[in-house]
Amino acid sequence: MDFKKFFFYIKTYLNFENIKTSLLVFWYSLLKQNTKYPKYLLNFEKKVANFFGSKYAISFSNGTTACTTLLYSLGVKKNSKVIISKLTFPSVISSILRIGAIPQYIDFDKNLQLKNNFNENKILNADYILITHAYGIPQNSNTLETILKLNKKIILIEDISHSQGATNKNKMVVARSAASFMSMQGDKAINAGEGGVIITNSDEVYKKVIYLSHLNRKTLPENNLNSLSTIGFIGKGRMNPLGAITATNDIKNLSKRNKILRKKMQIIYDGFKKFDNIHIPQIDDFENTGGFHYGFPFFCDSETRLINLKKIFQILKI
Repeated sequence: MDFKKFFFYIKTYLNFENIKTSLLVFWYSLLKQNTKYPKYLLNFEKKVANFFGSKYAISFSNGTTACTTLLYSLGVKKNSKVIISKLTFPSVISSILRIGAIPQYIDFDKNLQLKNNFNENKILNADYILITHAYGIPQNSNTLETILKLNKKIILIEDISHSQGATNKNKMVVARSAASFMSMQGDKAINAGEGGVIITNSDEVYKKVIYLSHLNRKTLPENNLNSLSTIGFIGKGRMNPLGAITATNDIKNLSKRNKILRKKMQIIYDGFKKFDNIHIPQIDDFENTGGFHYGFPFFCDSETRLINLKKIFQILKI
């Protein structure tokens, strides 16, 4: 056994917050408060909503279920045209296809931003636009505003799974959309082991996602909607509430975590500028970044350079 790695692991993970989280998981399991909607799960949802400055946050079993439920709640149906960036997680595309909607792809540049020379007819004929803010880098707000002005009927949805806590013009990236969603799979900045969340200010979306996917959730004032929630029109989507315990801790520390990672990412960014044959995304303001799932993206034109970098960094070549 490598004792240096062992002690580093202990130092990193054996801390007060992790011990407290483990004890809470044990305690709520012992009390059988590990299913449906215990108070600590509902409190977690409130904390998510407060953090992102939204009226509602509704937890889900995973990000894909959250995405699919949100699409249905916003009226996406067979043959609906949904604009997405080619830089999109595969399960988002599968969710669109599962409904029978038609994905309309927009290319992205080496800064990981939507190319602004898009086909205007494609924008004008679309019903929805689903934007993924990848690698912790938010999409350019000016490009999104151009699209929304061009087609005033288009509905914006944002996937913030990889950019939790990122901002645009000093506002959370969820601020301009009809609703947003995120994954809380274990590698994400907000970690529930497995889980997802829908974030929205819309009363209508909130009601619909509950009766679509949240069986027997009795938090709606209208009796008829409470009755609808017993059906689960598209299946059961609620998360295991125990995941909310670890995720609550991550929400509490997310701003601090992002602040630390911004500094680290900027150091890497400045270091990569010295290399030939490497293009790194242009980031005008690191204060807008957050989440940083999958690490730091770059493009490399030299196989030799890439091989040498792999000796120093853990690199996934895509």
